[in-house]
Amino acid sequence: MSGQFLGTGVVTITTDFGHRGPFVGTMKGVILRRLRSAQLVDLTHEVHVHWPAEAGFWLERAYRYFPDGTVHLAVVDPGVGTGRSVLLVIGDGHAFLAPDNGLLAGVIERTQALVYRVELPKLRGLGIDRLSATFHGRDLFAPLAAELAAGRVYPAQIGTLTTDWVPALIDPPARRGQEIHGVVVTTDHFGNLITNIDATDLAGCRVLSVRAAGHRIPFHRTYGDVTPGSFLALVNSFEVLEIAVAEQNAATLLGLGRGGPVVVECS
Repeated sequence: MSGQFLGTGVVTITTDFGHRGPFVGTMKGVILRRLRSAQLVDLTHEVHVHWPAEAGFWLERAYRYFPDGTVHLAVVDPGVGTGRSVLLVIGDGHAFLAPDNGLLAGVIERTQALVYRVELPKLRGLGIDRLSATFHGRDLFAPLAAELAAGRVYPAQIGTLTTDWVPALIDPPARRGQEIHGVVVTTDHFGNLITNIDATDLAGCRVLSVRAAGHRIPFHRTYGDVTPGSFLALVNSFEVLEIAVAEQNAATLLGLGRGGPVVVECS
């Protein structure tokens, strides 16, 4: 597998910064100063704060909708300013840049990637040497993403191959007899509960129902298959199991959120 990567100028940005303050905008400004032609895409800035697992979950499932040569920049970094490492991952024609805190573990596994540990002294030649203690998104990740997207730097120039990284923060779903056990990873804008159970985990399983928060929830194809206010489970557009309430908020009605257990009953 080659470690070469040809950036095409597209950069996605994923953070837990939200939209209060200038943080996301400043990162974009740094990228554009180095690469005026960059095409910047906000994947999401509403990741649960300080929880890299959700950012990795979305990156793992969204990257393939972007063209080869895209740089995916993800900053959910509670360890900013400490000795935590930075990873550059090259897989499936894409580059992923993030702190080494479990965020990229799923991406690495899914893409059978090459993983480089970024060596900060090697960035000095790129003018990346004055790092604040609290905003590496601006001072390290954004300029490095710009250089990668511009094709001006190769992974081996800035890092060393490694097989040692922080593992995923969420255990994979477990098959126990006729049941599949998983957890809620996040909720979306509608209050739908997004789990870590992939469609592939359901292969060979005729879903009878889904158990969550003391409810047994029927499985359907889409929201309109039930009447408003009814619970349902489905495989959503990102091919993961989701629990919803038609035209209402499942998270509120179930009192369930991040980390909540979910069990699929199969036959």
